[in-house]
Amino acid sequence: MKNYHIVTKKLNALGSWAYEGIIGINYDVDIDFEDSYFTILHLYFHVSVIKTRQRFKLKVRYNNVSDLSLRKVTNLYLTDSLIIHDKKELGWDTSQRYHVHDDSGYGENDGYNFIEFYCSSIEVISLEEF
Repeated sequence: MKNYHIVTKKLNALGSWAYEGIIGINYDVDIDFEDSYFTILHLYFHVSVIKTRQRFKLKVRYNNVSDLSLRKVTNLYLTDSLIIHDKKELGWDTSQRYHVHDDSGYGENDGYNFIEFYCSSIEVISLEEF
């Protein structure tokens, strides 16, 4: 995940921190000069420093998103970050290199409950204090 180490370094300097949930979803479709479609998903995560309860908004961009599925959503609580499976070693098409989903809730990284999709690349865009 591009730029993730920069954000975790900043958060780790403040102490232990945790994902609280997804607080925003923005899905866009761009068309290039050859009329090819390119999809972008921005997810906004609420993260907080455990000891001080300092709150942050983490913005992550997922490029070339396909097979996006959202189940009935009221709140997207997370016990950890989204689970990312890199399918490159399995010879998958690079447009669907990463399989991303939330945990089933049983801690076995086995399925999804609210959100699931594939993408070609992932990039942390920003970390802002609430």
